[in-house]
Amino acid sequence: MAVNGEQPKPCLVFLHGLLGTQADWQPIIDRLPHFHCVSLDLPLHGAQKAAIVADFAQTCRYLAEKIQSAVGGNPYWLIGYSLGGRIALYYALQAQIERGHLQGLIIEGANLGLHTEAEKQARWLSDQSWAQRFSTEPPSAVLNDWYQQPVFSHLSLVQRQALIEKRTPNCGVNIAQMLLATSLAKQPNLVAKVRSTDLPIHFFCGEYDQKFRAQAQQNQLNLTLIQQAGHNAHLENPDDFAAKLTALLV
Repeated sequence: MAVNGEQPKPCLVFLHGLLGTQADWQPIIDRLPHFHCVSLDLPLHGAQKAAIVADFAQTCRYLAEKIQSAVGGNPYWLIGYSLGGRIALYYALQAQIERGHLQGLIIEGANLGLHTEAEKQARWLSDQSWAQRFSTEPPSAVLNDWYQQPVFSHLSLVQRQALIEKRTPNCGVNIAQMLLATSLAKQPNLVAKVRSTDLPIHFFCGEYDQKFRAQAQQNQLNLTLIQQAGHNAHLENPDDFAAKLTALLV
């Protein structure tokens, strides 16, 4: 867990994506000196590889404990990227947990859920296939194919290789376990709850991330575009991400 800043008004709690660690958010935290920032390792990631979870409910109970330990009774915003964003949505809108003084969500490049059983079945088969590969194959081979997926198509060869090198130490059976525990196939569709909740929810999306940009627009979400960035907008343009985050919260 990384913590930055002296004044806890407001606290910002950051959740990384699959294959990441709490360090992924450090470039953003460095640009937010006036906020109290906390970045957490998700279960089965980083320093928490031994924290095994079986589903979204267990993941959110883990998260609730970590947040309570980090922020106490202070108000906080939850900021999540990709898998971290999906977990944040489930935590805020679905989980049977104590959330403390959650003020709102900022969600980056996260899927709100699938619509049909056929979509869920196809996704489950895909996630099982990836999990098998993460469990048995050399990290470089799996990650090379992982970052060939359409959502990463904007990455240059240099950017793709840098991500493969960065993610290799975190790659293995632990990623397979998390992929299955928090599969999109197991996630309820949260569009209706996002639309009906009184909790402020804002969606950040890289301008080149066509998939999630279209999802946000189709569902009439509160969308903020990050310039010159794709799916991992906070990594690709931390200056614009931090500036727009600050403008939203100040």
